[in-house]
Amino acid sequence: MASPVRAAVQDIKRLRTISSVLTRHGFSAVARRAGLGRFLGESSTLRGDDGFEGDESVEALIGPDRSEAAVRFRRVLEDLGPTFVKLGQVLSTRPDLVPKEFLDELRKLQDAVSPMPMETIRRQVESSLGQTLEEAYASFEEKPLAAASIGQVHRATLHDGTSVVVKVQRLGIGEQIRADLDLLYYLARFLEATVEEIELYSPTAIVQEFERAILAELDFRQEAKHVQEFGKNFAEVDAVSVPFVYDELTRAEVMTMEFVQAGKLADIEGGSELAETVLHNLLDAMVKMVLYDGFFHGDPHPGNIMVREDGALIFIDFGLVGRLSSRQQDDLIGLILNVLTGDVDAIARALLEMGDPVGRVNLREFRSDVERVRDKYISATVGDFDVSQFIQEVMDAAQYHRIRLNPNYAVLVKTAATIEGIMRRLKPDMDVMAIGLPYARDLALKKYSAKKLAQSALSAAVGVSSFVTKVPQQLDQVLMDLEGGNLTVTVRNESLDQLGEVLNTLGTRLFLGVIASGLAVVAAMLLRPFDREIFGVSVLLIIGILAALSATTLFWWSLGWHVAASRKGKKLRLGPLMRLMRRD
Repeated sequence: MASPVRAAVQDIKRLRTISSVLTRHGFSAVARRAGLGRFLGESSTLRGDDGFEGDESVEALIGPDRSEAAVRFRRVLEDLGPTFVKLGQVLSTRPDLVPKEFLDELRKLQDAVSPMPMETIRRQVESSLGQTLEEAYASFEEKPLAAASIGQVHRATLHDGTSVVVKVQRLGIGEQIRADLDLLYYLARFLEATVEEIELYSPTAIVQEFERAILAELDFRQEAKHVQEFGKNFAEVDAVSVPFVYDELTRAEVMTMEFVQAGKLADIEGGSELAETVLHNLLDAMVKMVLYDGFFHGDPHPGNIMVREDGALIFIDFGLVGRLSSRQQDDLIGLILNVLTGDVDAIARALLEMGDPVGRVNLREFRSDVERVRDKYISATVGDFDVSQFIQEVMDAAQYHRIRLNPNYAVLVKTAATIEGIMRRLKPDMDVMAIGLPYARDLALKKYSAKKLAQSALSAAVGVSSFVTKVPQQLDQVLMDLEGGNLTVTVRNESLDQLGEVLNTLGTRLFLGVIASGLAVVAAMLLRPFDREIFGVSVLLIIGILAALSATTLFWWSLGWHVAASRKGKKLRLGPLMRLMRRD
């Protein structure tokens, strides 16, 4: 383990690199606002070549052209390496937080890295499995099938002749990612403390979400569990499958899976008979994943879906997945049905229930924005109806009104946009409504089935029964307390609470001031026999005046500080400062 001094030196070097990269790509205002200017030997002010002096708005930090700024931001992440590339990929799944221009660029991020040498691969596999490469595999190809920032994939053969693929984690990538996470927490907290507009985006929460995602991706055993759970959910579905995972040859840094002999989804010709089969299999799989299982693939791009000759699908790479609770599934089904029926009030209510408002929401304005988006797309022709764009604009409306949606919904939006793009390539003249209506009918039956309604009625009945049973007992207790004089009504008012604290402190300080004055008088009387004069002025008088001035200054300074802190409703706390460079 590195010493604290060495770790601090490495962090400073990394911060210098981050600041240099931000400045090189035109984000010097962001670097200065985040306090990184000092690492380039600059002052902490916002004056710089960008011309945005003292302006805290987002436009001042990134520039007036968001499309051009998005390109620069993508290049920043690519230059900063694997951790930041992964951060960009996670942000690309958050249309509720990231503007569309940035989403389009972040989705272009690729893990363009050079492959690890065979000696490193051997050392990693053998240290993880606890056996030599030859003991674990009958053969192991040196040339990787693919290389990414977290790991790379090699073809291999087991001793029984089975063809497998082995995913090997990059050596030392875990330590680098954890060090970068510390810096990301520092930068996020600094931005939250200095940029008022960034509150809605909650950088610290984004870093926390990213930390969970990337640390889970660092443990291949977690991905193996995802593959097995998905396979179990689709065990009865012949048209969808996943590779078999060999648990005995899977560890945190190494995962061994069945080699799948199938074609690429990207190679299928659009409009063909095979494309039609794949399209329906894909849509069936997504509906089952999201609205029935509540567990779905978070990154189903064409590279992560393989196709057999009969149109059956094989999903791979489960590093990113999403989950929805039964309540979230019901809310989502309700939202879909409300969109199809065009009920604006129901759509607005559903979005509010699915989200977490940050502050007060003007319901009339929010409803008006939802209606505007609905009218824009309902009036479009069937072929021009863009589902992903519709969802994006609804998300933008929610974001504008400071409604923060659950991260799982955000992953789902990204997944839906990816699937729609694949489906439109498979069938360019796709009629979204015609394809979606049969599924909508099934969803309506699922939501409003007799069994579901009976369960809801039973749950409501149990709740009402509990309420009716408890109310008489609680009412008796209230009447007994009232009769016995034990009923107390407490009124809370923050201003009154603070006033009492201020008066208490003022009284204490005035009392101490009186005591100090009395002690000063007594001290002067006791020391008078030893008094001397300088230029005809009593030494005790000079000392007394200086002491009085010092005491008065200290008193008024402490009083002013206390009143200011009381008006803000907060006290000075050193704990947050000490935790600034540490993850929770």
